[in-house]
Amino acid sequence: MFASTIENHVVESLPQVELKGHINLVSTRSQVEHAARYLSRQPVLGFDTETKPRFSSGRMYMPALLQFSDGVSSYLIHLKKTGLPQEIVAILCDPAIIKVGAAVRDDIAGLQRYAPFEPAGFVDLQDMVQEYGIVEKSVKKMSAIILGKRISKSQQVTNWEAFPLSGAQALYAATDAYVCYSIYNKLIAHNSEKKSPRQRMYEEILVSAASLLKDEPDLVANMANVSALIKETFKFWWVGFYRIDNKSRELVLGPFQGPLACTRIPFGRGVCGTCWKQRKTIIVPDVEKFPGHIACSSRSRSEIVVPLFDKKGELIAVLDIDSEKTGTFDQMDSRYLEELAGLFKNIY
Repeated sequence: MFASTIENHVVESLPQVELKGHINLVSTRSQVEHAARYLSRQPVLGFDTETKPRFSSGRMYMPALLQFSDGVSSYLIHLKKTGLPQEIVAILCDPAIIKVGAAVRDDIAGLQRYAPFEPAGFVDLQDMVQEYGIVEKSVKKMSAIILGKRISKSQQVTNWEAFPLSGAQALYAATDAYVCYSIYNKLIAHNSEKKSPRQRMYEEILVSAASLLKDEPDLVANMANVSALIKETFKFWWVGFYRIDNKSRELVLGPFQGPLACTRIPFGRGVCGTCWKQRKTIIVPDVEKFPGHIACSSRSRSEIVVPLFDKKGELIAVLDIDSEKTGTFDQMDSRYLEELAGLFKNIY
């Protein structure tokens, strides 16, 4: 299972990526031909470009370096020396050769300034990782999460139009393409773990909530922390609990995160009261279409309410979440939030 995010201090504690294979510097016609013959036979290539950095507004530089890696050999093509040869263009246009990079649209646009071509076979890791619940977009953090390795960015703002490249520059450029290749293959090997960012976030909430509730017996304290955890993770409009007062037959406002809310809700009234009455999760895609909806805020557009039971099966509270957008919640939210509510049943 891959984490959705990673802190900078954790990244810095990881071992550094070790580039495998040989680095081939390409600046002559014969070297281009050799590189193209080799690269055109590979099914998957890590891909990246390097451009001279700008330190002020004005002129925009064209890419100076084009990098490919198949995990065994890396090729660094000095575009300022070679231009964009047709043999390389053929690779960029070949749908049978997967080219894997990060933010590839920008790289492609830069290369098209050398020669027009129709790109095919490109995979953007920034899009791909979302299917595994990973929200980080930088190659550095994707490498840390997926490979468990740190990459150095010390050469990022050096002069990429310099010729020849320094050893440090060549290693940096080759490593970026190599890492993209490695990340792609690691993700493919874990294809069964594809999950949306929302699923991954729920899974992490469950782990955090279980840890928070484990040693705390106070119900109000636990409700307060769970409300904050959900609100902080998803940024929903309103997250909170209503506790059941069987004597008055009302739901009474408990710990919550968000704007002011209704203090008491009668049994069977509104979405929360209906959840209490029916003893099941209620999903409302559009609150304006829910009969008897209680409008605590005009900004609430969709809602999900989940019942909380104790060990005896008695309903003790409901978890209420509101969104400013219609259609926010579905069965996936219901499944994870019911699992979250079940953590309370294990304690009370």
